[in-house]
Amino acid sequence: MHHLCYEARLRLRQLREAMGLSRPKFADLLGIPPTTLKNYELGYREIGGGTFLLIANHRELAEFSPWLMTGINPPQLILTADDVSALNP
Repeated sequence: MHHLCYEARLRLRQLREAMGLSRPKFADLLGIPPTTLKNYELGYREIGGGTFLLIANHRELAEFSPWLMTGINPPQLILTADDVSALNP
């Protein structure tokens, strides 16, 4: 798996967990099947452009879109020191 894809899946999971949502609830929020979200988070499938577009256009998630895609300017409310170190092995 490409390094950037690995980081994006970690950020997606971090966002979901920071929101206190289960996979099924977060998948419902995104409008994707829970199995698709699971496959993204576990690295079985790369996060597609369509999913990033869903996030970018979502009223609750749009602000996280640039960070999810690039890792630049992480939202302070969801990153801990452990999270940052996990992204920078």
